[in-house]
Formats: sequence, C-alpha cells, structure tokens
Amino acid sequence: MAAGSRIRRVTAVVERLPTVGAAAGYAGLDTPSFVRCTVETEDGQAGTGVTGRFLGPEVAALLSRGVDEALRGSDARVIEAIGALLTARFNPRGATGVFVSALSALDMALWDLRARSLGEPLWRLLGGARSAVPCYATIGLPGYSEDELTAVCKGAIDAGFRGVKMLVAAGGRDVEQDMRRVQAVRDAIGPHAPLMLDANCGMSVADAKRLALRVEECDIAWFEEPVFHNDLEALASLRRAVRIPIAAGQMVQSLGWFRDALARGAIDWVQPNAAFCGGISAMLRILALAEAHGTPTAHAGGWDIANAAVMAGHAHGGLLEMHGAQKALRARLSEDMQPVAGMMALPDRPGIGFAFHPMA
Repeated sequence: MAAGSRIRRVTAVVERLPTVGAAAGYAGLDTPSFVRCTVETEDGQAGTGVTGRFLGPEVAALLSRGVDEALRGSDARVIEAIGALLTARFNPRGATGVFVSALSALDMALWDLRARSLGEPLWRLLGGARSAVPCYATIGLPGYSEDELTAVCKGAIDAGFRGVKMLVAAGGRDVEQDMRRVQAVRDAIGPHAPLMLDANCGMSVADAKRLALRVEECDIAWFEEPVFHNDLEALASLRRAVRIPIAAGQMVQSLGWFRDALARGAIDWVQPNAAFCGGISAMLRILALAEAHGTPTAHAGGWDIANAAVMAGHAHGGLLEMHGAQKALRARLSEDMQPVAGMMALPDRPGIGFAFHPMA
C-alpha cells in the first residue's frame, strides 16, 4: 500500500446557515444545518463530503470519534472495503439514521479525495456520460404569497431552468388552497414548462389523491413524496389511483426501499441523494437499479453540488435540482458550480466539484 494513501484522520463539524424566510412552513423545519466531513491522508491530501441536517451532532460525533478511530492507517483508495468494514462494525443489522448519514458524508469525501489525488474531476472518473446536466428549480416555497409564487416560478423558467417545483401540504394550507396555487403557477409559466409538486411526505393517501385529481389538467411532471413516511403500499395505492407520475426517495437511506419501490410499481421517478442515501457509492447502485427498471431519475432534496458529479458521470443520471432554500450555502464555498441557462456544466478541476472556505 502506498504510504501516502493511508488515512491520517477523519473529522466532522456541524455548520449552520441563515434561514430563508420563504421556506417557512416546511414540516419539521429547524435552523438549516449540515455536517461537513473531511478525510485527510498522510501525504497531505484531503477530501470533503456532506450530509444533511438530521441529527447533525450525533452524525458528526460518530465520524470524528468512532469512524476516525476505525479508519486511521487504512488505505483511502479501497472505498468499497471501507464501507463494508464500517457497516460490520457500526451497523451490522442494517439500521438507517445516524450511521447511513455519516457514511454518506464519509463516502463522498473518499470519492472527492480519490479524484483529487488522481487529478481528475469526479464526474469523469465516474464514467463521464455527459459534461453538463439539465437543472430544474425548487423555487415555489410555502412562504410566498400567490403573486410572489407565480413571479418567482415564471422568473426561473425565463432564466432557462427546465422546470419548476412548488411545495404543497405546507404553510398551513389545505387541498383547495394548494389547488388554486398550482393552477396559478401553471397559468404563469405557460402550458409547456414542466411543473412539479412536492408534499415532503406531508399528506394522507386520501388528500394526496384528492389534490392529484384536482390538478390533473395542469399537466404535472411528477408529484413528489406525497404520502406520510414514503410508505410503499401507500405510494403504490396512490399511483394506481391517479395519472400524475409519482416520485420519491430523496432522503431514503435503504437500498432495499429503492429495490422494492421499483419492483412493486410504487414510483415513476427515482430520486436518490448522495448526501443521504449512503454516499456516491450507494447512489451509483440506485441509478443502476433505476436503469434496470427503465425508470427515469431526478435528484431532489438539496445539495446539488454533492450530486452533480454522479448525475453527469452515470449514463442513467437525470435532472439536477437547484433548491431555493439553500442559497446561503454558496457563501461558504471557495469552489462552486452554478447553472447557466438551466444547465450545470461540470468543472474540469480535480475532485467532486466544490470546496468550502477554511473555517474561521
């Protein structure tokens, strides 16, 4: 083993971002936060990975203590072996939650480290299927009035985004109010631009069915995570009852859930997110599952910077979400990616494509 590829340490910190006012009304929303993981090797190389806000202090503690201790001196290049070792040590019974979140950030950091050490951009290292990916904008946030909502959605389409997504079942609104807002957005953006809905697992099957039937004529591209807990039987039941395509998976942490969702015909769109599902390695597996089932993919759940390389690298990569509630994140970046005319061009610089400013 090359001496320089040995892991010197794994560290993690919880960072907080300013709240976006228009995001008020998300179920369970707290101050936006995330965990940033860094893997350093003995030759001075470093890779960065991220995971979302859920149980951030616990995730950071696992990475900085247990994972750091378990991996010191290990070869950073053997990413599959590292995943198996950590699973056997910390998660032998396949639980989700803190461990999978920690693994998501660690695995991402290891891939970033590998790409940087080889002097290659990660999107090309993963296969280089395309050098740019189309983006849609999650801009229809619940804190907007109807006039503000229609204005920002039309503005996103005018700016070149391939579609817009708006929140429903949020901000204390009922089905009738959501229906009127959906119709207003469709009228504002015209008949051809894709329009997506996202309930963030906030509806019963009955309410989701009622809304889907009421807005069917608005030509909805997909209805995202409509029912509580992403319950597979509920999703399958809803999909049988409505004609609007069903999408889900952005924060699901089980490969088995994606397998079962596809096998049972519960979803029309697969939506993995490397910051939650177990990292780059797990996302590649999920894209392959979707490809085998002939089901399209679209990233969701924020963290466009953490998912762009996979969507560009893998042949079955799809749309990339640009989330309006994460604008404050970009102030923390020294290396960033920004879409132009609705397309995210992947950089040629080594690594995953983004980097943070040093902590003050």
